[in-house]
Amino acid sequence: MKHSVISAFTFVAFAAFASAGQAQVVQTQHGPVHGHESGDADILSFKGIPYAAPPVGELRWKPPQAVQPWTAVRDCQDYGPISLQRKNWEKGGQSEDCLYLNVWTKKNFEDAKRPVMVWIHGGGFTQGSGNQGMIGGDGLAGKDVVLVSINYRLGALGFMTHPALSAESPHGVSGNYAILDQIAALQWVRDNIANFGGDPDNVTIFGESAGGTSVYLLTATPLSKGLFHRAILQSPWLDPVIFRDLNKETDFGPAAEFDGTEQTNRLFGENETDALAKLREMPAEELMEKVKQRWPVATDGYVFPQRPPEIYAAGKQHKIPTIVGTNRDEGTMFAGRQGFKNMQDYRDALVERFGADADRLIDFYLEDTNKDLRKSAVQLITDGWFVQPVRQFARAMDDSGSDVWMYHFTKPVWGWMGAAHAAEIGYVFGKLENPSPEDAELSGAFMNYWVQFAKTGNPNLEGSHEWPAFTTDGDQHQRMDSTIESGSGLRCEACDLLDEIRGVEMKVAE
Repeated sequence: MKHSVISAFTFVAFAAFASAGQAQVVQTQHGPVHGHESGDADILSFKGIPYAAPPVGELRWKPPQAVQPWTAVRDCQDYGPISLQRKNWEKGGQSEDCLYLNVWTKKNFEDAKRPVMVWIHGGGFTQGSGNQGMIGGDGLAGKDVVLVSINYRLGALGFMTHPALSAESPHGVSGNYAILDQIAALQWVRDNIANFGGDPDNVTIFGESAGGTSVYLLTATPLSKGLFHRAILQSPWLDPVIFRDLNKETDFGPAAEFDGTEQTNRLFGENETDALAKLREMPAEELMEKVKQRWPVATDGYVFPQRPPEIYAAGKQHKIPTIVGTNRDEGTMFAGRQGFKNMQDYRDALVERFGADADRLIDFYLEDTNKDLRKSAVQLITDGWFVQPVRQFARAMDDSGSDVWMYHFTKPVWGWMGAAHAAEIGYVFGKLENPSPEDAELSGAFMNYWVQFAKTGNPNLEGSHEWPAFTTDGDQHQRMDSTIESGSGLRCEACDLLDEIRGVEMKVAE
């Protein structure tokens, strides 16, 4: 890569650190950035640093491109825009120009080599950002890590697939732009984080929900090799139906490109010969309204040479230490959206999803078919979207020789939702509002485990409850609650049943 402002030698040998009261100027490969004191006076934050060129105009639905270098000091007091999404438009701060990241680091970081933790936000790949208040990085940065959070393209802007997009790609692919954004952010970390006191050879990626899914995908794709060295997956969303082949129909659904063709036919008619140009001319806000926002992760032969579960089954993923876990009541956030009015409604939904195996699931989850319908739906979502595929992932990592630790968060902190999806995030970041002594202690345990893992590749440290490593035979996990204790066989009967029903997911494609 050519640098018109500074040479590679100048960047490495003479990176400038200029103190300025409560601020600090750091030289990056693209230009100088000016940080400010965070909420913690010992922490500096650098917000809104661009890691790739704005993906607008002709760069819409293109892999991320290099940032144009700058010479004047860039003030990094405020977050950059977040990816366009249908939620909270009225609050502003959204833009198609969204490829920014944030860095938190302790002061006096010159020549430090602190572990780096890169947070990837969740939101179903359709909403969210790395700017959310709950994940302000000063809490973790105060424990001697450098914390990075990132934004990436969402919805149709991040995942749209279409034959015309594939035709213009040198790799013959489309979709997965959000994953390529995340890889570009990790490349920025590799190339720049040393000047913020971070060690580019000790990077941990971690994320929750779709952020956990992203960690799963980054650990599978060969394109991210060497960019990170440990991984933490918090409640990764791994329902098998989210992975679809780019250009052929399989048991998991139609070709991913079919979705794009369906959208352009609906908008412009089947005879339109330049639908892609029309889509690129469309204002991004209008695109968000007119084009669907939930898209599959495409098995494209490039970013993902095989279906991600098949990559893991074949042992072709990156061999790195891993923490992975779930929350007891994941399904409460989603079951209400299912709208099951009665038993027949529920059964019809299961038949559509699981075919002939629907009755087996009803027999397992409903002892009395006229009672606890919603409770059954909550548990099946918890098991089917999260617990069973997490166990499958942990087994694949263990089978490949990687160290794995599994947790299960069970503290009922969100009223009727219980130990709900995402309820652990505030504990991990030390961002609980007016925590009780009990909650503060649990948050401290989460943070200590996470930081120790980032530092050493093992979450265990002196003074903490010992966390046994997961093995396929032992099936161990750590229960995170007011009392932390070890267990085994988490939802094992349900997981065994779902393994059997989803047997195809355990096999490598011919």
